[in-house]
Amino acid sequence: MKNGVKKILTLMMALCLTACSSPAASSEKAFTAGTYSASAKGNNGDVTVEVTVDAQTITAVTVKEHAETEGIADAALTAIPEAIVIQQSLNIDTISGATNTSKAILEAAAACLKQAGGDVEALQTKPKATAEARDEIQLNADVVVVGGGGAGLSAALSAAENKASVIVVEKAGNLGGTTITSGAFYSTGDPELAKRSKMNDTMRDQVVRLLAMEPNCEQMKNWQDQVKEQYQQYLDSGSEAMFDSEEYYMLCVYVDGGMTGDPDLIEWTCANADEGYAWLEEHGYHWSDKVVIGKNGDNAVIEPDIERCRRLVADSEYGRPATQMIDILSQQAQAVGSDTSIYTNVAATELILDEGRVVGIKALGSDGTPYTITANNGVVLASGGFASGVELREEYNTIYPYLGEQVHSTNVATDTGDGLVMAKAAGAQLIDMEKIQVNKITHYDLGGTDCIAAAFSNLLINEQGQRFTNEYGSETEVSKAILSQSHYKAFLLADAHNSNITEGKTSGGRDLEEAVAQGYVFKADTIEALAQQLQIDPAVLTQTIEQFNAAIDQKQDPEFGRTILNEEDKLLTAPFYATPVIPSVHHTMGGLKINAKAQVLNQQDEPISGLFAAGEIVGGLSGNNRMSGDAIMANVVQGRVAGAEAANND
Repeated sequence: MKNGVKKILTLMMALCLTACSSPAASSEKAFTAGTYSASAKGNNGDVTVEVTVDAQTITAVTVKEHAETEGIADAALTAIPEAIVIQQSLNIDTISGATNTSKAILEAAAACLKQAGGDVEALQTKPKATAEARDEIQLNADVVVVGGGGAGLSAALSAAENKASVIVVEKAGNLGGTTITSGAFYSTGDPELAKRSKMNDTMRDQVVRLLAMEPNCEQMKNWQDQVKEQYQQYLDSGSEAMFDSEEYYMLCVYVDGGMTGDPDLIEWTCANADEGYAWLEEHGYHWSDKVVIGKNGDNAVIEPDIERCRRLVADSEYGRPATQMIDILSQQAQAVGSDTSIYTNVAATELILDEGRVVGIKALGSDGTPYTITANNGVVLASGGFASGVELREEYNTIYPYLGEQVHSTNVATDTGDGLVMAKAAGAQLIDMEKIQVNKITHYDLGGTDCIAAAFSNLLINEQGQRFTNEYGSETEVSKAILSQSHYKAFLLADAHNSNITEGKTSGGRDLEEAVAQGYVFKADTIEALAQQLQIDPAVLTQTIEQFNAAIDQKQDPEFGRTILNEEDKLLTAPFYATPVIPSVHHTMGGLKINAKAQVLNQQDEPISGLFAAGEIVGGLSGNNRMSGDAIMANVVQGRVAGAEAANND
C-alpha cells in the first residue's frame, strides 16, 4: 500500500459518475444573470456564500466568510460549492463530520438562487447523482486503528514506531475527531514543568485539603503518603514555584472525579503524562512556555486558582493548537515505520473474531462500499465517546431528567459511540456509562457559548419567568434544574453592566445586533418589554428580578441558597438581555474497561485477545467528572501504549 491519506468522499465520487457535466442549454430562462450573496447559520456562526449565475446555469459558488472550525469544515467548504456547480443542484449529500457547515452552505446558496429568480424547490428535489458501491475491498495490516482523532493517530504513530504496518479508518470526511474542536490543553504532574508558574495560597490550601481527606482505597492512601513527603521537602526547600508531582496529579484526578474513578487506570495514565508531552515535542509539536492554571469561569475566561487544572498549551505561532496536533500526528504516522494508510469516510461497523480473538474489522464506505480489513496483530478502538449519540445517552443516562435530541453536544457529530457498540457485541466490559459530563450553559438553538450575552452565573429563569436554581451550583446541579423545566429551556438574563458585551460583541465574539435580529438574543429597554418578547407575564418577571436584587442587597438567598451575591449581579440598568439556554453534553466518562497494556477487558476482567482501546472510548479515568486537560493527555498516553502493545502483540 502506498502511504497517504485516502480521502473517500461520496460526494466527489458522485461528481465523477452521473453528473459530470452541466445540463444542456435551454431556451427557457432559468435565472436573472448576476452575482448574489446570502448567509446561513453554520456550526460556529454565519457562513456567507456568493453565487454567480447566467441565464441558464449556476457558474460559481464561493464561500466568502465563515467561522467554522479549521480541519473539520475544510472538506465541506470545498466540496459542497463544487458539487452545486457541477451537478446544477441543491440536492447534495452533506459531508460526514461537517453536517452543519454543509447545510449552511446549501441554505445560503438556496437564498442566493431565490434572489436570482431560480426554482429553488426544483433544485432541492432534483434527483441526486449517486456513486455506485464498489465490490468489497479487502485490506490487511499489522495494526488496524478505528478512529482518526487524537487517540487514534497517537496509536497509529506509536504502532508505526514499533515497525508495524498500520491502517486507520475514520468515519468522518476529515481527521481530528473531537480533539480538533478542543483547545488542546494537556495536563501533567511534572515538577520541572510546574516551575513555570508560582505557588499561591489557594494552591497551598488545596494541597492541605487533599492530604487531610479520608482515603477510600489503598492507592489514594499511598498517593497521600507520598505527597506528604514531597510537599514537606518542597516547603523545606523554600521554593516559590508551583508544587507538583505525579502522585499529586493522580490524587487530584481521583478526588476531582468524586473518588469514583479507577485508581489503577489513573495511576498508569497520569504517570506517563510527562513522557507523552515529551513525545509530542520530539515529533515537532511546539509547546509554549505557559501553564494555564484554573478553568473556564462563569465569564467564559480562564479564572486562576479555582481548582488544580494545570494545563500546558501549544505555541499558537505555529498554528491553531488542536489542528497542529492532528496534522503532526497524522503526518508523522505516515512518515515513520514501514507502512501507514489512512482512510476517511470509512466507518467501522463490526469486529471480526476468530476463536475469541479480534482479527480485524468490517467497515462501510460512505458510498456503500464494504470493507474487510484484517489485523495481523491487533485492533485499536479510538473512536471516541457517545456525547453525540442520542440513543446511547438515553439508554445509559440515570442522572439527568432528559438527554434527548434537544440537548446539544459540544463534540463532533460523529461521536456517537459506534466503537462501544461493536466492542460490547464482542464481549467487552463497559463501565461508568451513566457518568456523562455536561456544560450547564449553552445556547438553546445553537449549542456552544459564543452567542450568550451574559455571565454564566447571572439570573436564570424558566419560561414562566420564575427563578428555579442556585445559578452558582455545579454543572450537574444546574443542568438537572434546567432540564426539569418546560421544553428543557431557561433564559439567562443580563443588564447593561453584566451582559459581557464588549464593543458590540458577546464574550464569544458574536455580533450582538445580528444575534438580536436573528432571534438568538432578546434585548429591551424595560423589563416589561423584555417579558413581552419572552412571552412571560411582565408582573411575574418584574417580581422575580426584584426578589433577586433584594437577595443580593441582603446578602442572603433563602430560596435557593446562593452564597455568591455580588452587587454587579443585580439587574437594574437598561438595556436588558435574555439568552435562551440549555445544557449540552460535553464528555462521556464511561466506556471500555482496559488494563495497563490498553487491552480491552471482558466481563471477567480478562483481556480480549487482539483488542486495545484509547481515549474517550475508555471508561474509568475521570470518575464522575473530567478535569480540564485530562482528555488530550489520555489520548496521547493511552494511544501510545495501545499502538505499541498492538504492534508487538503476537
